[in-house]
Amino acid sequence: MVKSKFNLIILLLILLCPNAISEIEISANDEKEILFIDSGKTVFFNATNIENTTSIEWDFGIDINGPNTRYSNLSSINYTVHAAGRYNVTFTANYNNETAEIRELIIIVNYIETFEEEIIHNEALFFAIAGSELIMSFVLGYWTQQIRKEKVYL
Repeated sequence: MVKSKFNLIILLLILLCPNAISEIEISANDEKEILFIDSGKTVFFNATNIENTTSIEWDFGIDINGPNTRYSNLSSINYTVHAAGRYNVTFTANYNNETAEIRELIIIVNYIETFEEEIIHNEALFFAIAGSELIMSFVLGYWTQQIRKEKVYL
């Protein structure tokens, strides 16, 4: 009975006391795992609970917004993403005891085509016109032959 009361007290202390070590959270436009966005839009990257870290680094995989924009050591950063594709973003937080926490999220940028050209398939039209011209040529050739046989001229 005493052991169960002791376990209950420990459990209550764990639940009621704030965590000494908070877990790092990263987000892109308030999305925590995957963000779908149109090209030309701004993405707001944010890292929270990084108070006890010695260094942080965002790795966007490629230069996300022009030259020298692959890495950043800011906790919050805005980038306008123009190129369509998938971006695997990695956030690394380092601590004094040389451990690192790594978080990842995915940004998928869709390219929206502003001008849509209607594609017309002319193959069917080509064969219809070519076929009708062949038929008309045979008919005209037949009637020309018939007129020559009868030697009737207008």
